[in-house]
Amino acid sequence: MQHRFQAGCTSSMQLYRELLALGYTGGYHVVNRYVMAIRKGIAVPARSVAPRPRNITSWIMQPEETLSPADVAQLETVRNACPEIALACDLAREFTNMLRHRRVHLLQDWIQKAELGGPDAIGIFADSIRQDLHAVTAGLTLSYSSGIVEGHVNRIKTIKRQMYGRASFALLRARVLLQP
Repeated sequence: MQHRFQAGCTSSMQLYRELLALGYTGGYHVVNRYVMAIRKGIAVPARSVAPRPRNITSWIMQPEETLSPADVAQLETVRNACPEIALACDLAREFTNMLRHRRVHLLQDWIQKAELGGPDAIGIFADSIRQDLHAVTAGLTLSYSSGIVEGHVNRIKTIKRQMYGRASFALLRARVLLQP
């Protein structure tokens, strides 16, 4: 409504009619009070609806081909509005692609790029990867996985938490061994 007011339409009734045509269901007095606030220079401009950080993260982490056209458009809007998010998006997608396709030879270049030009959080992440580079390289190159062991540890911890610390170790042992 402010852009219409600045374009020369200063009549409250005219603005109200235009808003009704757009689907506005409020009353005339609300529009009139807002126009009066614009005239006095105390009107607060309407805020645009920004996507939630969780949605932005989801769009960044999903492969582009799986995103809907609306999500792609919203991500592009966010990227254009904030260059730091655009850089973080590029670095995250590059890292994810490197992990999915096990391209270890690109890891050093990515770490250097992230530490020198990336946002602070990604730079810190890249530094932690550099500190444990041998383990990360082994994880990307070797076919071995500790996933099964980690799954069993998670299952045992879940059983332990279910008991709320009220039972003895013997009962915990029995429950772990008897569960399939």
